[in-house]
Amino acid sequence: MLKLLSSAVLSLLLSLGLMPSTLEQTEALAVTTTTVATHNTLHGQATFKPLADVIGWQEVDTAEGHSKLGALEFYDHFRPGEDQLDARNSIAISWRKNKYEKTGDGSRLTHGGEAGVTPSRFVNWVVLKNKETGAKLAFVNTHYISGAWNGEHPERQERWRTHNAVVREVVAELLGRDLPVVLVGDFNRPLSQDIPGMNHLRTAGVDGVPIDQIYVSVGIGTGPAERLEKSGSDHFAYTATVQY
Repeated sequence: MLKLLSSAVLSLLLSLGLMPSTLEQTEALAVTTTTVATHNTLHGQATFKPLADVIGWQEVDTAEGHSKLGALEFYDHFRPGEDQLDARNSIAISWRKNKYEKTGDGSRLTHGGEAGVTPSRFVNWVVLKNKETGAKLAFVNTHYISGAWNGEHPERQERWRTHNAVVREVVAELLGRDLPVVLVGDFNRPLSQDIPGMNHLRTAGVDGVPIDQIYVSVGIGTGPAERLEKSGSDHFAYTATVQY
């Protein structure tokens, strides 16, 4: 009798919308796991490998680099510049097209270029929807000016700080949409940054902070980043896993 009464009460609560259905409960408990990576490709000289589900590349600024990127099987790419060698495209983003669909994107100039000093610099991002779970992830990729903190070009620090301010604004806007956020890139500074709402992932087995870094919004990191091979670059690639 008690079991029948409990079933009747449960059915009443469901019919009144006061208790989530089994499907809703399952969806609420569903977790999406995504691997992410970053790699500076040395002006496209590196081998472009399927490092993760979502990859942020830097220095894809040659025809050779874009040819290699286009030949990477099973990935779609975000390259927002109209011309292939547009500076925006040097920080391309790739994702496994069988797992994700792009539902949003953007690109912001951080500062202009100067001959012999730096190309124009940008922040690129995409919003990706997991085709199986429906969960969305915002993925941000960038590449800061070089030499600002090596003691040789202190005059570049103003550009670096301007760039960092734009990165923080982009991340804040995406977090404001209640999206989990991953930020990767070549920061050209061996120091983790204080980015509100984000955690820097240390790299397992590596002392200090490399200039290539991965940040994740609070609560979605599953562990330290992992350093991979250089694969023909002068930079190591890095990967990590997130759950959201």
